[in-house]
Amino acid sequence: MEHETTAPRAMKRKKRQLPALEFAMLTAGLLFVSPCFLAVLNSFKTLPEITQSPLAPPQQLSLDNYEYVFTGVKLARPMVNSFLMCVAVIACLVTIGPMAAYSIMRRPMRSGRFLRLYFLAGITIPFQIIMIPLLKEFRLIGIHVTYFALLLHYVSWGLPLCIFIYSGFMSTIPKELEEAAAIDGCGPVGTFWRVMFPLLTPCTVTIIIFWGLWIWNDFMQAFIIMGTSQGQLAFVQLWKFLSDQYVKNWNYIFAGVVVLSAPITVLYLLMQRRFIKGLTAGAIK
Repeated sequence: MEHETTAPRAMKRKKRQLPALEFAMLTAGLLFVSPCFLAVLNSFKTLPEITQSPLAPPQQLSLDNYEYVFTGVKLARPMVNSFLMCVAVIACLVTIGPMAAYSIMRRPMRSGRFLRLYFLAGITIPFQIIMIPLLKEFRLIGIHVTYFALLLHYVSWGLPLCIFIYSGFMSTIPKELEEAAAIDGCGPVGTFWRVMFPLLTPCTVTIIIFWGLWIWNDFMQAFIIMGTSQGQLAFVQLWKFLSDQYVKNWNYIFAGVVVLSAPITVLYLLMQRRFIKGLTAGAIK
């Protein structure tokens, strides 16, 4: 009898707590979204309007700030360069990463477990530790301040996490699929590309979104390796504009931030379900 009477009380208590939790989560979400809202709002204003009242709506909707982003700040070419860098790095990662994970997880090698732990250790190393030796090595081989050096760094920096994600998901795939492909006369290369790789689509989508977001938004590593004289990447070029004489023109700065954030935000919103599915892939066997 006591259990029957306490159960409704517990349910009522949970119902009371649920609206409070939802309200707290909604408030936290609004706090996180508010800077983005202010950036979009002020990107349509003039500088005097922003100075007088940054929270007020624009008196007149104008696209002059966005026009200046491409004519004055000249972000068109850096955006194309950043896009090409994203495509090149992601193409390398989704090609080398799954092949390396397949060799580690499926090939009969005694060193397979050691190699997985070796690549996993690469995730724990901060960039600040290898920054100076990396720049010296690039200078020694003659590729410093080049897009090729930045490409090599991005690929080598992303491979450990890619191998970890692919190998975790690959461990859940039954080996009978590979045995059936071998019976049909398919070799190791054909088995990987025709059987295994299509099954790794959730992981591949995760890699595309995760590293696309990171490479597009990266400033520190691109600035350190490329600089501003040779490297024409999106956020590096925007920083160069910020450090120039127009640093007080916040209307152009907000417009530039919105322009650079829009493509990758749209990509994430379109593929967020696949992104979450790929992150959890391989977690439960």
